[in-house]
Amino acid sequence: MKLFYKSGACSLASHIALRESGLDFTLQGVDVMKKRLENGDDYLQINPKGQVPALLLDDDVLLTEGVAIM
Repeated sequence: MKLFYKSGACSLASHIALRESGLDFTLQGVDVMKKRLENGDDYLQINPKGQVPALLLDDDVLLTEGVAIM
């Protein structure tokens, strides 16, 4: 799983929930103003809403709402 997040944003709750779950996941920072990932890739290709949090599951299902992630 991969959590797309922005430090200090509402994605913090999803981040905490994933940490507490003990599940394996990776973090990918997002510049929400530019809609770019930390590596420069276009975030809108992953999440057309351009918002965080988003959780990409191992089966390529994308959850784009904090409530759905938690």
